Amino acid sequence: MLKRLRRGKPAASPDFLRTGAPAAPPSSWEEIVRGASTGLDLAAERARVSNPMRDAYFAQGDRFASKWTHYLDAYDRHLARYRGRPVRFLEIGVNHGGSLQVWRRYLGPQAVIHGLDIDPRCADVGGPDVTIHIGSQADTALLRRIVEAMGGVDVVIDDGSHRSEHQIATFETLYPLMAPDGVYAVEDVHCSYWREIGGGLRAPGAFMEYAKDLLDRLHARYVLDPDPEPRDPGFADVTDAIAFYDSLVVFERRPKGPAKAIPVGHRMLD
Repeated sequence: MLKRLRRGKPAASPDFLRTGAPAAPPSSWEEIVRGASTGLDLAAERARVSNPMRDAYFAQGDRFASKWTHYLDAYDRHLARYRGRPVRFLEIGVNHGGSLQVWRRYLGPQAVIHGLDIDPRCADVGGPDVTIHIGSQADTALLRRIVEAMGGVDVVIDDGSHRSEHQIATFETLYPLMAPDGVYAVEDVHCSYWREIGGGLRAPGAFMEYAKDLLDRLHARYVLDPDPEPRDPGFADVTDAIAFYDSLVVFERRPKGPAKAIPVGHRMLD
C-alpha cells in the first residue's frame, strides 16, 4: 500500500527558489535550530490569539518541552476533535517528558498516552497516567507491540530521530495499524534537507521526497499513465488528506471510495 513511486530526474530549481535577494546560507543545521528560538518573546507569544493547544503548551511549567510555535496551531486544527475523549495517543521522542505533559493537559484525563524513546533515561519521566517504552523507532516489532499494548492507536506524533530512514520505516509500520479516522504527524521534516543526516534538496530517500510520492498515491485513481504502479488506490482508499506545513506533515485517515459528484440546482445553459 505504501510502496514508493519511481521518480524521474529532479527538475531544475523553480523560480521561487532562485528569485529575490540572495541570503547568506546558514553555516550549519545547528544554526538554523538556534535561529528558530533567537529573540523569542514568550509574553508576546502568550498574548497572541490563542487556542487550547497554545494554552496547554504555554501553561507548561514542569518538565522541559520545545516545539515550534506554528505547530501548536496546526495541532489544534487537526486534533481538537480528540479533546476530552479516550483517544489513544503515541508520541515518538520523549526527551525530558514535557511534551507528554502538554499533551495530557490538551487532550484531557481520558486520553491513553504512550511515549517511545531510545534513551533509557526517559523511562524515569513516565507516571501513572503516561506509559514510556524504550527502544528504537525503527524497531518494527517493538512498534507493533506498543500498538497492541495500547489497544490500537488514533494519533501518532513522530518527533523522534528526525532521520528520514527512521521516519519512513516508522510510518510504513504504524500508518496501516492506525484507527480508520486517525491522524499521523511527522515533525521537523526540515531535516530532510540536511546532508549531515542523509538529506538534501530532492535527495533520494528523504522523507519529504517520500511524502511527495504519497501525494501521487492520494490521486492514484486518476493516473492515466499505463504504468500500473501509481494507479494502485490502496493509500488513497484510507487517506483523506495530507497537509504540508513548514517542517510538519500531517496525514488524515478516513476510509473512502472514489470521489462522487452529486449535481444540484438547475442548468441555465442547456
